[in-house]
Formats: sequence, C-alpha cells, structure tokens
Amino acid sequence: MTRFYKISSYLLLSLNILLVFFLLFEQYVTLPLWMSPLGRMHPLLLHLPIGFVVILVIFSFLKKEIDTKSFEFIRTLLMTLTALSAALTALMGFLLSREGGYDDSLLQFHKLSGVAVSFLAYVAVVFDDKIAVKPYSNWILLVAVVLTGHYGAGITHGENYLFEAVQENDKSPKFSENAPMYEVAIYPILEAKCVACHNDDKTKGQLNMSSIEKIMKGGKNGLIWKVGDALNSHIIQRANLPLEHKEHMPPKGKTQLTTDEIALLSAWISEGADVKKTFKNYLANSETKKIATKLIGSKTTEKEAKVYTFSMPSDADLAAVNTPFCSVFPLATGSPALQADFFVSKKFDRKVLENLSRVGEQLVILNLSKMPVKDEDLLLITKFTNLEKLILNQTDITGKSLEELKKCINLESIALAGTKISKDNIQKILDLPKLKEVFVWNTTINESALGELSKKYPKIKFEQGKIDNPNEILQLNPPILVNEDFIIKSNTPITLKHTLKNVKIRYTLDGTDPDSTTENIYDKPIIIDTYTKFKAIATKENWYASNKVEYSFFRSSFVPDSVYLINTPDPKYLGKGGTTLKDLKKGATDNFGDKEWLGYRDKEFVGIFEFKKSQLIKDLTISYLQKIDSYIMPPTVVEVWAGNNKNDLKRITKILPKQPNKMDGNANFGLQIPFKQASYKLVKLVIKPVSKLPAWHPGKGQKGWFFVDEVFFN
Repeated sequence: MTRFYKISSYLLLSLNILLVFFLLFEQYVTLPLWMSPLGRMHPLLLHLPIGFVVILVIFSFLKKEIDTKSFEFIRTLLMTLTALSAALTALMGFLLSREGGYDDSLLQFHKLSGVAVSFLAYVAVVFDDKIAVKPYSNWILLVAVVLTGHYGAGITHGENYLFEAVQENDKSPKFSENAPMYEVAIYPILEAKCVACHNDDKTKGQLNMSSIEKIMKGGKNGLIWKVGDALNSHIIQRANLPLEHKEHMPPKGKTQLTTDEIALLSAWISEGADVKKTFKNYLANSETKKIATKLIGSKTTEKEAKVYTFSMPSDADLAAVNTPFCSVFPLATGSPALQADFFVSKKFDRKVLENLSRVGEQLVILNLSKMPVKDEDLLLITKFTNLEKLILNQTDITGKSLEELKKCINLESIALAGTKISKDNIQKILDLPKLKEVFVWNTTINESALGELSKKYPKIKFEQGKIDNPNEILQLNPPILVNEDFIIKSNTPITLKHTLKNVKIRYTLDGTDPDSTTENIYDKPIIIDTYTKFKAIATKENWYASNKVEYSFFRSSFVPDSVYLINTPDPKYLGKGGTTLKDLKKGATDNFGDKEWLGYRDKEFVGIFEFKKSQLIKDLTISYLQKIDSYIMPPTVVEVWAGNNKNDLKRITKILPKQPNKMDGNANFGLQIPFKQASYKLVKLVIKPVSKLPAWHPGKGQKGWFFVDEVFFN
C-alpha cells in the first residue's frame, strides 16, 4: 500500500495544481472537443466523494470498536479515495462548465467550493499526522461537501433547490376561463418540461423561459416560436426530432412532452400564439381550446376546489342513469358532484331525464345542448336542487315557463344560446342569488337590451358571443373526403362533400396546388385507376378559399409472394420486417413509430421482391413518408433491378427524386416508376436516404431518414 499512497500523493498534488491553474487562468484555456464527454462525467463522479465522506463520518464513531492499527489503515485509505475522487470530480466539473448556459455567480461559488473540497481532502491526506484538527477533519469535509452540493443543485435545478420541497408553494394559478390561455394551459407545460434547463440560473442555449418577457427575447437560435407557423417554430421542430438526436428537446433522460402537449403547443402557435387572449375567447371549435380542455380536464369546471356536503351516489344509481345517449360522471375523482351530458337529439328520451332524479341531489352540471327540450321539461330540471350549471343551447325552449328555474337556487350559469328566449323571459330568473353568467348569443336579445340588463344586474355577466359583421369575409372549411381506403382497385371513385351549399370544390390530380382559378370543379365522383396525388380546395363567392387538403391514392394489382430485406432497418423502426411492404396496410402519417413503417438512416434500403410466377409489370410505386421536421426526407437515389433469378438481375432504371427546398408539411408520397413492359420473377430496389441534410434545414449536414410502408406493383 505504501506505493499506492506515494503515487496517490503525487497525483493529488498534480491534480490540485491543475485545479488552481484552471481557477486562475480559465479564460485563457481552450479545450479540444474530445474532452467534452469527460466533463459530462461530472454528475456521475460527484457521488463518490460524497459517499466516501459520509462513510468517514460514520466510521469515526467505530474507533473504540476496532483496533487502532486497523482503524488507521481503513481511515487513511478512505481519506485517500476521498481526495482522489474529489479532485477528479472538480476537474470534470471545470470541463463541464465550459459548455456554458449557467448562472455565472452560482457557477463561480460552485467552482470555488469544489476546489476547496479537493484542497481540504488533499491536506487531510498529506498532513494527516501533522495537523491539530485531525479529529474534526471528517466533519469539516462533510460541511464543505454539503455547501458545494448546494451550489451545484442551484445551478442545475434552480436556487434554493435543497429546501424548496419543504416550503409552501402556491405559485400554480387556479384555473379560470377569464385567464389567458397562455397562463392556464401553455406556460404550465413549458414550466414543467423546459424551465429546469432554461431559467435565471441556467440558460442553456442562451434561452431563459422563466417568464414570457424572457421567452420573447429568444436564445441563440432566435425566438422559440413563429406566430402562425408551428411547423417552422423552433420549439416544435426540436420536440419532433428523434429522441436520440442531440438537439431533441427535452433531452433524453428528461420528462418528455406528451403527444397532446405538442399538439396543444402547435395549435396555439398556429392560432396566433396570443399570450393575452383569454381561455373563454377561443371559439368552441378551436383546436387550441379542445386540446387545452382535454389536458386541463375537470379544472375547467372550477369545481375541484369545492367541497360538497351531500352524499356520494351509489354505484347502482350511477349504473341506472347512464345510457348510450346520456353520460353521467363525477366532476373529479372522489367527488360526489356529478355532470350529465346528453347526446344525439334523435335518441333523446324524457324518461332518461326523469330518471336522473335518482342522482338529483348530486347533479351539479346538466348539458342538454341541441336536445328537443321544451318549456314543460323545465319542471323536471327543477328537481335537481344542487344544479349549478345548465346548458340549454339550441333547444326548443321559448322562455314562457322559465320562472320554474327559480327553484334551482344554486344555479350559477345558464346557457340559452340559439333559443327563442326574449328579454322579458330572461328577467324572470335574473334575481337568482348565485347566478353569475348567462349565455344568450343568437337570440332575440340585442345589444341594446343586453346593455340595459347589464346595468340592472351588474353582478351577472351576459355573453353575447361574436357579433356578426356583414362586411367580414370568412374562410371556408376544407372539402371532406368520403373515401376511407387509400389503396384503390381499378376505376375507384373519389367522393367529396362540403357542409355548405353552393360551394365549388376545385381539385388537381397531377400534384400541383389548386387555387380559385383551377378549372377542375368537382360535380360527381372522380374515377382514378393509378397512383394519384389528389389536392382540393373549397371556393365560394364572397368567401376566402379553404385551406388545401391532399391525399395520396395507391393502386395495387398484385402483391409479391415474398419480400427479403437485404439491409435490416434501424432497430427502432423494424416494422414487421419484409411483410410490412406487402400487407396492403398504410402507416400513419403523424406517427412514424407505427409498425407499418420501416426506417433507414445509416444504411441504404435494399430489398428483393419475389413472385413465384413471372409477372408482367407495368410500374411500381414506392409509398414513403415526408416529415421534414423529424429529418424524414424523400430518398436521393432509387435503383430498380429486375430479372428471373438472382444471378441475372439487371438495372432497368435509376431515379433521382426531387428534393424539397423548404420546411414543407408532413405527407405520405408515392414515387411511381414505370417499367418497360416485361415479365419478371424478381425485383430488387436500392434506395438511398439523404446523406447530408441541406443548408436550410435545422439539422444541416446530418443524415436524413427514409421511411417506407408499402411497395405497390401494377
């Protein structure tokens, strides 16, 4: 052991000199790239000196239980290991700090305390027999390690990380429909998934996301979102990168954004990324509002904080009141309060409404929107004494018996939009003690009447919705495709429809984009019998044209008997092997992890398609995915070889597919390759992915992916 201690002594001296040098002259030091991985070992190594110091402290209590010689031997060994691990950990920390993105003041304290731990451990080892504080050295080291760890935790997780778990935290805002959508739905996602690495103390990529003002300053790559353009927004691009990609965010090992969270961020950005627009001001058909409501869940009812004193409904009663067209469910887990929603107006049954009396005490929300509810049915509703929210939008209510609802003394909100209710009718219930909001858009109650009611009942909020502007030009919804199968047989009709009358659906079949001047106007099903890239828009006089819809239809006349993959796909995207390419099942465009996709990146695709009998082949179509934000691109080269046995395969064509020149949308494309009509038993495809992404791409210079789900033969 003497030799070990001697070598350790020299090594400790060298390491501590190096640490002091870094501390004093760090700004003049340039480190080679290969040393970066060494710095990232710091989080792993730091547990060693901590563990050794704790063991030393515990071991000091055993001095009387162990003979002196053994005790000193073990103690010296532990001290030496503590000093070595502390020096190496501090050195790795210096290397890691070069990556930047940390609060300078906290980082400097952490560096100083880390070097101090290393130096104290070194002194304790080298001068163990000569210092008077030997009995207390373990405790001094423990205190130094705790302080160093505290500053390190502050850098990584935020200031006061050590004690914040035991402190009260009331920062999370309570949900309110009057609050901005950003505050109640968007920022909570960013706070949970992004702020840990982008805050006042740790600004990775020079980006601070601790407040909207700091977010809007952007980072080294600019703003994290582009208003109205989710596809080209930095935050969405990073989230959609493969998990293993070094620029994927959040980084691998951190809690990832869910599919719904990414969808919400995308929808919010596409709809304007307005940080001040309130939750309630988003239209009901807004994708942002739909997804946010799903994520927020029962918070949108604001009942989670309420305590109800009535009893829980029995399981038998709950089972009895639930039908295929009436859903009754608790507002929150463990809550006795219930909500009832009715569906499908043609299936409405008043007996089901009557039957709700079995849970009449617990019913707090009743949604009868679009049901054929009449004035006399209000008598049934008055039996629900704890009712707080009643939705009667687009029902047959006229208001002549509306005063019956005065029996519902707990009513806070009533929605009467789209009914024949009048100003005189509505006044019959406006003196309800707890009534807070009334929805009356699309009724006979005009702005003038609402102004009078608002003055008379200042505690009630009257919602009239969006006032139609006769001069406003609106955008049409896109055409609706009736077809459900995109793999066609001979002479398959494409059938379209639109919800509005007198709409002209203009379309193209050659891959070009349609516009308001496109001559092809849909008037009957369109017959196709080959691979077709179909695009369409809806147009109407005095309306803006709809957004474009596009679909790929693939023709399959026969399938190969066997498919052999010469090069296996990436291990993460193996699909179902060769069977994937001949099972006539399409992969999901929005999910390249679907088992119907094969993914290639580091290897080119090489596959052989075998027919037991020679087939006359006119063409083949390769169905591939384009998802540029996830580095999934069209192939750069496609070679087709054919023959009747493996020894006489000849290259019959070579294709260089057109490459995109901007961040286009996600789509399933087909590459149709004609044959000189001949019969073959074997067809071999060689398909090369993009070797270097173009300069305009966020991942420029890196390898692209190629994803394929089918190869069709005709």
